[in-house]
Amino acid sequence: MSNRYDAIVVGTGPAGAVAAEALGRAGRRTLLIERERLPRPKTCGGGVTWKAARALGVDLTPLAERTISTVDLHWRLKAATTMPVGEPLVHMFQRSRFDAWLVERALATGPVELKDGLSVKTVDTGPGGVVVRTAHDTFEADYLVGADGAAGPVARSLGLMQRRHLLPATEQDIAVDDRTMDHWQERMALDIGTLHGSYGWVFPKDDHLNIGVGCFSTDSRPAKLLKDYGRRHLAYHLPGPVRVLRTVGFVLPLRPVGAPIQSGRAMLAGDAAGLVEAFTGEGIHWALRSGQIAAQVIVDHQAAGAKGELGYEARIDAELMPTLVDARRWAHIYLWWPRACYLLPSRSPRFWGAVAKIVRGERDYTDVRRRLGAFGRVADWLPVEMG
Repeated sequence: MSNRYDAIVVGTGPAGAVAAEALGRAGRRTLLIERERLPRPKTCGGGVTWKAARALGVDLTPLAERTISTVDLHWRLKAATTMPVGEPLVHMFQRSRFDAWLVERALATGPVELKDGLSVKTVDTGPGGVVVRTAHDTFEADYLVGADGAAGPVARSLGLMQRRHLLPATEQDIAVDDRTMDHWQERMALDIGTLHGSYGWVFPKDDHLNIGVGCFSTDSRPAKLLKDYGRRHLAYHLPGPVRVLRTVGFVLPLRPVGAPIQSGRAMLAGDAAGLVEAFTGEGIHWALRSGQIAAQVIVDHQAAGAKGELGYEARIDAELMPTLVDARRWAHIYLWWPRACYLLPSRSPRFWGAVAKIVRGERDYTDVRRRLGAFGRVADWLPVEMG
């Protein structure tokens, strides 16, 4: 079979899988490349929100391993304030299963071909498309979607996203007994205030807990203290010996405002483009939407005779970045006034309801800011870059 395609998608996470699915549904011959063998293990919080399910157009409730409707909010690793949501806040998945399901949807369209266990070495762009080189093969296409994560080779090869903000995090999958899993049936936990600019979480999966800590700040000092905070956070929730299934350290990349994420007919999506919501750390929804937008601009550009601007970066700037920029302002509220971020939701049902609606995606930050009146207007004065 020819090594020439309408489009090549690198990476089988949510951004790459949905881009390939949309291209396949449009009848475009698409090559989906993944460096690991599928299904690949991936330690991840794995929270899929209502807005992410809406982007997929699928009711995820029957597929979810857990559905969260209660949050235990801790201040500095002390007794929790239990915050009921009243309706599903987020679905929990193991990413290996969720990503494999998305890839199966893409392959079911017909024109999508998968090559896993294949590492991309270089990407070259030109007026007529792209050339992707691996250790053993060379592939050509009219378009390329780089959805290979924060450390993937596509952005590096294209000279994109060289300057970005990296928010550090570390997490572990922990095996626990049935009694402990029953406690976490429909609840998650968040700890705030223990380490400046940082937060901890407990997310339940099908048969284990995902426990981790992350940091809003790019400052090196709190990043170095994360490991100690992670140990204390784990010991607080699970005192005594634990059986660790997997441990991973990673970064959440944030795209600087205006940073290029497109080069000719090649574009970045998801984490590769730094499309992560700073306030919640949520990236799956933005990966899904950027993958869908990438596929749509490819289909539209090809249908127009491949003339004129591709327009991917402009659409990301118009449709996704305003909300992501507002999320960075809200992250600064926590950076500067962490105590208020505990007291307000724990004592004000109205404020907690606003936060829950942001997480679910029922409202965006601009709408909630308006509804909160004078307090909401404080966000207008906050920085849009994380430091």
